[in-house]
Formats: sequence, C-alpha cells, structure tokens
Amino acid sequence: MKRIRIQNLWLNCFTVAAVIAAIFVIAMPAAPATKGNTISKLTVVRGESDTMTIDNETREIRLTATVMKDCSKPSVCNWGQRGQAFFGSKGGKAEPFFIFTTDVNRSEIDKAVKSVGIKASRQLLNKSEVDQRTGLKPTTLKDDYLDGDPVMVVIRYSKGSDIVETAIEEFIEEKIIVDGKEVIKPYTPHFVYHGSGEAINYPSGCIVCPSGCYGGIIADNSVPLLTTTSYFRFNWDKMPAPGSKVEVILKSVYGKLKKKSK
Repeated sequence: MKRIRIQNLWLNCFTVAAVIAAIFVIAMPAAPATKGNTISKLTVVRGESDTMTIDNETREIRLTATVMKDCSKPSVCNWGQRGQAFFGSKGGKAEPFFIFTTDVNRSEIDKAVKSVGIKASRQLLNKSEVDQRTGLKPTTLKDDYLDGDPVMVVIRYSKGSDIVETAIEEFIEEKIIVDGKEVIKPYTPHFVYHGSGEAINYPSGCIVCPSGCYGGIIADNSVPLLTTTSYFRFNWDKMPAPGSKVEVILKSVYGKLKKKSK
C-alpha cells in the first residue's frame, strides 16, 4: 500500500513539473532572428492602379499589368514584324503596341531592376552608332549586340482556380524564312537587361522588347541590334483573357550570392 502511494506521489510530482515547464516554454519570448532565418524585406512602389514589388532576396521585380489585345497592331493576332515591346509602361509612345501594360513608370522599374543587382554591360546610346550596327550581316561583330545580365520574363495569372506561371515566350510563335520557305518555330529569345532606353531618356515606355531593340530596358539579344527579320504572333488560346490582370515577373537568372559559412 505504501509503495502504491509513493508511486502515485512521484507521478503527480512529475505531472506538475511537466505542466510548469510547458507554461515556461510558452511564456518565453521568441528568439531574435539571425542571418540564417531573417525574412526578406519587400519594397512596394505604387502606380495609379498597378503595383511593383521589389524582392531583393529572390532578385526579382513583380509588376501588376493588364492584358491588351489590339489586333490592328503587328504580331498581336496575325504574323508581324516588330521592335516595339511586348510589355511596357502606360503613357509611352509605343503604348498602343503593348500586349502587357502597367501604369508603373518605366524609370522606377529601371531603378528597381538595378537595385536587385541586375547589370547592363553593353548599351547603344547614339543614333550614328545604331545605324552602323543594325541588322545581321557578314561584318556583324559582338559589339553590334546589346548585352547585360540575362533576365527571365514570367507571366503569373489566374486560370480557373489555379495560379499559373508561364514564360512570356510560351505565348509567342515565331516564323522565319529559310531558303525562301516559311518555317514556324518556338520563340527562343535571350532576354538581357541593357537599360539603353532609360540612359537616353527615350520616351517609348518599352520594357521588354524583341528584335534587339534599344528603345526599352530589356531586349532579346539572340539577334543583333534592330534585326526585325522574324515574324511573331501571340497564341490567344494560351494567353490570359484580354482586359484581365496579370503579374509580370522580371527575374535575374543569377541567384543571390551568399558568403560561405566558416
């Protein structure tokens, strides 16, 4: 009988101690954040109705934009050649050509791109040099290409109950002429940040351009400057609905550099 009472006493003491310990743990203040578990700070810039989110941790810029569909413009509904941007800022001279339009100012977007460490390495800033370097020819040199850090351009949008992310080139078909015959192929751009349009304060509003165009800030440099030999067409069976809101993500292909732990 005494043994049972002693055992019960020990059990009761153990239970009380456990409860006190649990209360102590719950009441403890949270440990201060360390470099390994800090939450990245986001910077938000607001336009009239659109917003830009700058994420330094992921090295990306996220912009809300509206889908536009003006079939009178080249490449929107039918095959057409173009240097005008696929994505641009409202109020620019090339605005009627844009398929994705944001009202966040391009100069703010350019600053944001640079703020996450994306750099230009080859700009073209004067008209005489542009005329000299335009088009693919036997004398084409490396300096005839705009250049800078590669950038991924992704469209995030709602599709039914899902949120979908698609590279912008997945919406676009490309047609080239080979030995006099038309060849339809996937669009295979290499987008780079060059910043020339902002450097010369060119008011096109263009942000993401095909054909090596220097009038925006990001261009496809798989071809030399202003090489408009390809034909493009948007596939509206894949595209988000005209008038709908999407998010355009401009992301560095380079991850954020982290110091090795000692």
